[in-house]
Amino acid sequence: MPTTTITIPFLATGPTPPTKANAEGPNTLRTRVSELVEKMGPPPWSRRVIADERNLVTLIANRPGGGNRPHWHADFDEWWVVMAGEFRWELTGGVVVEARKDDIVWVPRGTVHHIKTVGTENSLRLAVAMPPATHYFSPCEQCGYDDEGPREWNA
Repeated sequence: MPTTTITIPFLATGPTPPTKANAEGPNTLRTRVSELVEKMGPPPWSRRVIADERNLVTLIANRPGGGNRPHWHADFDEWWVVMAGEFRWELTGGVVVEARKDDIVWVPRGTVHHIKTVGTENSLRLAVAMPPATHYFSPCEQCGYDDEGPREWNA
């Protein structure tokens, strides 16, 4: 089975002050979600807030009925914090997870996941993945959506 190697180009040798933060992100020392939502405007949109060798953290907003294309990941599990709205995760094997504000949803590697915003409100979720976050697009068993092939996630 193939393995993924992570290269960490800088290791701290002791207490180190943070480097100068990038005001536009990603990797600012503090991101105020409400300010970012106001700046980005109406959904749909996504904005990377943290990016390093091990983490890709993205804030994602959708309108009712919006979501992602069904896909899976070979080398990492993915998880989300639901910050607003209601979602439906359609997973491999006919499994469905319903989630709303304050829920955390975890999906193991290899599991196709198709995320939809349900209900009448806009949604907001914080997605946590691992670089390079290659997405293998795959049909959704539940709804029949079909878009196959690997792609890196740059959203």
